[in-house]
Amino acid sequence: MNFQPHPSGTFDLHCPSCGADAQESSRFCPACGATLVRTADADDYVGMTIAQKYRVEALIGEGGMGRVFRARQISLDKVVVLKVLRHTLLSDERTVARFQREAKAASRLNHRNSISVLDFGQAEDGALFIAMEYVAGQDLHQILSREWPLGEARVVRIVSQVLGALSDAHGAGVIHRDLKPENIMVEQRRNEPDFVKVLDFGIAKITDSTDDGPALTRAGFVCGTPEYMSPEQARGAQLDHRSDLYAVGVILYQLMTGLLPFESDSAVGFATKHLTEEPQPPTRRRPDARISPAMERLILRTLSKDPDDRPANAEAFRAELLAVEKERRREAAGSRRPQPSAVLAPLPRKSGGRPDDARDATAPGWGSEMTVEATVRALPDVLSPLPSGADVMPATREKTDSVVPTQPGVGGGGLAFFFKSLTVLLVLGAGLFYAYIYYTQGAGKGGGSHFPIPSNAPVPGRTSVLPSDADQPLYERMIPAADRNLELSRKHSQDGDQSLERGKLDMAATSYRQAFEANPDPELALKLGEVYWQRDQQDEARNWWMRHLRDVRDSRARALIEQRLGGSVARPSAP
Repeated sequence: MNFQPHPSGTFDLHCPSCGADAQESSRFCPACGATLVRTADADDYVGMTIAQKYRVEALIGEGGMGRVFRARQISLDKVVVLKVLRHTLLSDERTVARFQREAKAASRLNHRNSISVLDFGQAEDGALFIAMEYVAGQDLHQILSREWPLGEARVVRIVSQVLGALSDAHGAGVIHRDLKPENIMVEQRRNEPDFVKVLDFGIAKITDSTDDGPALTRAGFVCGTPEYMSPEQARGAQLDHRSDLYAVGVILYQLMTGLLPFESDSAVGFATKHLTEEPQPPTRRRPDARISPAMERLILRTLSKDPDDRPANAEAFRAELLAVEKERRREAAGSRRPQPSAVLAPLPRKSGGRPDDARDATAPGWGSEMTVEATVRALPDVLSPLPSGADVMPATREKTDSVVPTQPGVGGGGLAFFFKSLTVLLVLGAGLFYAYIYYTQGAGKGGGSHFPIPSNAPVPGRTSVLPSDADQPLYERMIPAADRNLELSRKHSQDGDQSLERGKLDMAATSYRQAFEANPDPELALKLGEVYWQRDQQDEARNWWMRHLRDVRDSRARALIEQRLGGSVARPSAP
């Protein structure tokens, strides 16, 4: 149902047979002659208690079938939504059946992205109502109007949830038939940005054989919103779940371009174009929009006139959509890969503003530098044991700058290359010698060294030599086993991963620190070092990486850490 702002006035007068509006003084419908029923204005419900359960607080929308109120469930003091059918339509068998069908369809659904129906009943004045969960947020149409352009990653995150809800509905035998941005609510939760709820199953079709209620539409009558109708829906044909997928294709087109695939001034014009015209490719319609080739191909295939050419079902559509995002990220990462260089240098990191200052950090654009997400995603592999004789960190080698000149004639075997190589070897030799002296003499036991730790450095008596004093920095603390909470640590670690994926480095650092304090896992120290490195807090990154190397002396991340710190650590002075 597409709700419009509530008009002013004290009375509504509608024909219960055909729904036509009539003059206030009329007794009969001028369109079909049926007796008219006069009803009090919707404001009369505000402040009332319905069915002795729900106290109505405000009118929040209305449409042709009824009105929607924000109410409070008295017994639980819980905010809910009440959808109340118009009195004028109570005598219309099809409308009442449609209203009951919405409650029945929504009650079948048990998906986190589908609106939940809490109750269905009749008010004291005879009006039918549906009580549903209240969703705080904006509908997708409002987001599209205020925030376009939306990053492709954000579009995928939203639409994949819509498809998840549809997959559950289709599996329960429910076809929505009226999908559009206004029927998709988006809520910003603490740990779940753009959380989706699909609502308004007012004209849903229930396809199982147990449904023996009256037909919802008259012969030749088409239900739905013309801008989002599938071709088969526009011509009044029998529908299946693929009609909903076509509507999702229209929504995807609109989210990526800010435009509908077809434009018209009338419902008939929209229906005709859906039936007869092929949509222009999104990139041709909106050349300035950032749309990956794989996304464009998927949108055009979903908008096929033939249902057989669309994705087979909602779950297959969702899998293809996620694959599109994966391909886009892979192509973007390939375009950001640094070229080989003849000098030693740390891995590239973001320059300029911090990622969490960006408006849409979840949608990195093409041509930007390597993101922290791509680096940290490989960290669990870095922590896994390495087979004997295997190469060190093959996953990260392709991301680092090469130490071998790639152009002929540039130091390739010449005198300059000899001196550069000799200099590098002397510096490394001096560093290793100093580290050996430092640790064998016991000076390194305090944990304050800012130099890469040799793999064979002796560690006296225990895995970590860090102090346990609570006044020490977190990266130097020993957390007693009795004080550890693995479940809490796992939860904070997951929160950190989600923040990291959205580019929220401050939140990621906070969550990882909380996770580490609950359980000092070496992988958390490695992640914290990476987060602080991307935030250009090199001293803090060094401290966390040093903690990781103390706890995991044979870490596969050693080579990467030493390469990164090599350019920022002060050279040791002569003993």
